Amino acid sequence: MASRGTTTRAKLVDATIRLVGELGYAKTTTRAIAQAAGVAEGTLYRHFPDKAALFAEAVLQQNQHVVDRIETLPARAGTATVKANLTDCLTHLAALRADILPLELAVLTDPELARVAPPPGALPGPPGRLAEYLRAEQGLGRLRADADPEHSAVVLLALLFGMAMNPPGPPDRDAPTALPGIADAVDIVLQGLEPRTP
Repeated sequence: MASRGTTTRAKLVDATIRLVGELGYAKTTTRAIAQAAGVAEGTLYRHFPDKAALFAEAVLQQNQHVVDRIETLPARAGTATVKANLTDCLTHLAALRADILPLELAVLTDPELARVAPPPGALPGPPGRLAEYLRAEQGLGRLRADADPEHSAVVLLALLFGMAMNPPGPPDRDAPTALPGIADAVDIVLQGLEPRTP
């Protein structure tokens, strides 16, 4: 049986998902979330450090299948090619764009969301797994040793979200749900990450 704290946390996430679906991120307040979950607003902050963390948890919960796939990425270092692994990762993450992009836009306009940032070297969730994967590939000599894994992960994710905002063409026939051109974009980035030949 779930503990009371776990149940409350789940209620807060469920209320967030419902309210964001009805009102959007900008109009979903912590007061409204707490009220919809049947708890005091202060209770929300006992379970989440801030509104951004709650929103991120809601997005990830709605897309758990993608999160599970990305969690296995670091273990795939040394398998297939780096390009194939990164293309697969970004293709799966592209499935999150319908939920993530509105959150990203809300971060730009909501001062409470905009002021929250993860500490340096501590990317959470899928970005953190991507950085771990890049670090593991560095250890195998398949990526440049002087490339910063966290920065490279952010660059790859920025590329993905940039492509989502302005897709370059029709969907790939082999992966119709993926953003077109992901493999080409990964190839361009890798030209700067792969070991330099003398």
